[in-house]
Amino acid sequence: MSTQSTQWAAPAPDTKRLIGIDWNIGGLLHAGPRFYAFISLLVTVIFLGLMAWGAFLFNGGGLMAMRDTYPWGLWFTNYMYYVGLSAGGLAVYASVHLFGAEQFRPLSRLAVLQAGVLVMMALLGIITDMERFWRAGWMLLTPNPTSPFVYTGSAANIYMIIAFVDLWILITGKGGEKLAMRMTLIALPFAVYLHTTTAFVLSLNKARELWNSAVMVPIFLTSATASGIALLMISAYIMQRFNVMRFKKSMFRSLSTLLATVIIIDLFLLGVEILSIFWPTSNHPGHSARMALFFEAPYGWVFIPVLILGVSAFALLAGRNRRHLPAVQLTAAAMYVVAIFLKRYTLMAMGFAIDPLGQFTAPYFPSLVEILIALMILAIGLLIMAVAAKILPLQVPDQEIEEHAHEHVKQRAEWAALDAEPQAAQASVTEAG
Repeated sequence: MSTQSTQWAAPAPDTKRLIGIDWNIGGLLHAGPRFYAFISLLVTVIFLGLMAWGAFLFNGGGLMAMRDTYPWGLWFTNYMYYVGLSAGGLAVYASVHLFGAEQFRPLSRLAVLQAGVLVMMALLGIITDMERFWRAGWMLLTPNPTSPFVYTGSAANIYMIIAFVDLWILITGKGGEKLAMRMTLIALPFAVYLHTTTAFVLSLNKARELWNSAVMVPIFLTSATASGIALLMISAYIMQRFNVMRFKKSMFRSLSTLLATVIIIDLFLLGVEILSIFWPTSNHPGHSARMALFFEAPYGWVFIPVLILGVSAFALLAGRNRRHLPAVQLTAAAMYVVAIFLKRYTLMAMGFAIDPLGQFTAPYFPSLVEILIALMILAIGLLIMAVAAKILPLQVPDQEIEEHAHEHVKQRAEWAALDAEPQAAQASVTEAG
């Protein structure tokens, strides 16, 4: 039976069909005590975050640690981080439809869901930073075309909608493989546009020397892709651990190989930037003085772990004889997810460590209100993922996987036959000669 024919089958018991999706309400109602304890913890964190946000709205920005010399704080760090993490889901999903990487097809629904939720979390960070968030619509009605925030903000909204529409298409099978391919061709340019414009928020700021670098955009893209793939691997292991989804070991090995490849590119670009800043013949006093702050106190404790964790994660995955071990894969993925969060913080701090007048500014540490709001947004994302794991059919049916794998093998055989025809014709001409 094909994928499209199964979507019209009668819903299973304890499920409700809505917009073509069978929502497993029974899975949520009959969940175990550990699940409800986790949900209770998330709801508590969300409640505390709402109280902190309410205090901010009523009392103003004085409750935040942000100041004139640090106008962007934890919220912007998390915006860059969550937008970047969403890249991994699309990279894996797009590789299925564009490059025939069928081993990643079981991850497709999880990858698209995670990408959409992460971008939503990034947008929540912007909203919670506004003292008058209800005026956010004015940015859409009266945009400033010279502000990169206009482009990255609009791209984030569009990309989030595309991700959730794409998830609906994958679950319902509406339109089949052809529509899924078209959605990939739409989502991929928007994803690149989103991550590029986010990096342009930094690189187009000529008053902040370490930001004003052309390599900022490719570094942001590679960091985003690597951390997103790492988070997707962790999510896949969690889903498998709680019997929500199941995957083959070969899939995790392919994912870890892809992760190692992107990590080394990311580390190379970072190394090139550091070398260009400190090399004697290319040394610029403003750049080198600022970069030196991140190898010593008070910023060294944030930046140096980025290098240590990144190199260590690649070293773990570089060995072919241990790359298949789940413990190695999870350790390397977790290390790089943490490394990129620290890297996003240093990216934010690099522009503000020394102001445009050359004055050193004290380091920024988020206030309790900022931390509670950030934890609230994280809890909202985890709550959506936890509930979705119970009620959404995230597991790609084995029949669909086998069907597409068979089509892929057949297509490759046809391509091989087409390639062989000119060679056979040339051989016959040679023999005749």
